[in-house]
Amino acid sequence: MTITEERLFDLSYLEQMDDKNFIIQIIEIFLLDTPADLLVLEDAFKAGDLDTVYKTAHKLKSSTGMLQANSLFGMLGNIEKLAKTGIAGNQLTELVQSSRVEFDQLKNGLELHLQEIKVAE
Repeated sequence: MTITEERLFDLSYLEQMDDKNFIIQIIEIFLLDTPADLLVLEDAFKAGDLDTVYKTAHKLKSSTGMLQANSLFGMLGNIEKLAKTGIAGNQLTELVQSSRVEFDQLKNGLELHLQEIKVAE
């Protein structure tokens, strides 16, 4: 794992299970499902549906936490807290936008790591 990847995510929790196929499956599901969930979050935010923003951020935190993607996890936690207050201010706007950027960086790192895992099999 490169230094950049270490900052984006940490799979040590999953690696304790010593099951490469499981890790591959978790990463693939995350990469497949997360863009759609982020779209739901963004659309709900644009529509002013803060309850859906809250629920979607909470859902995304679970999978993000499993990968120990701490930066995105923190953003989602802040989105969740702010959406729960019912006030959609500038901070929430910035966090929603930044979460997409952070996911894109995370996605790139995870895709590279996924290739490395598959090659090592």
